[in-house]
Amino acid sequence: MRGHSERRPEARFGMHRFRIDAIADPQSLPRVAGAFAQRGIVPDALSARFDGETVRIEVTISGLDARQAAVIAAKLGATVAAIAVRLEAVEEAFA
Repeated sequence: MRGHSERRPEARFGMHRFRIDAIADPQSLPRVAGAFAQRGIVPDALSARFDGETVRIEVTISGLDARQAAVIAAKLGATVAAIAVRLEAVEEAFA
């Protein structure tokens, strides 16, 4: 897989946002980050917000094709800590 610095032109590869709801466990955030790190991908943005017993994690990544994004979303959904995973293509304001 390509790292952040090796991505192809954005015409074929777009920006995707992953929204993960997970149990509020100290390992939830590292597990999500690890799914990207295993593929040599550095997110453009990552945020987490704890809300009682859950954590909402949002990860934005440019340079992925739809198939790559779907594979990562499926892997995230199979994580023990994951409650729900949503994936969306993001329209870039400057594109």
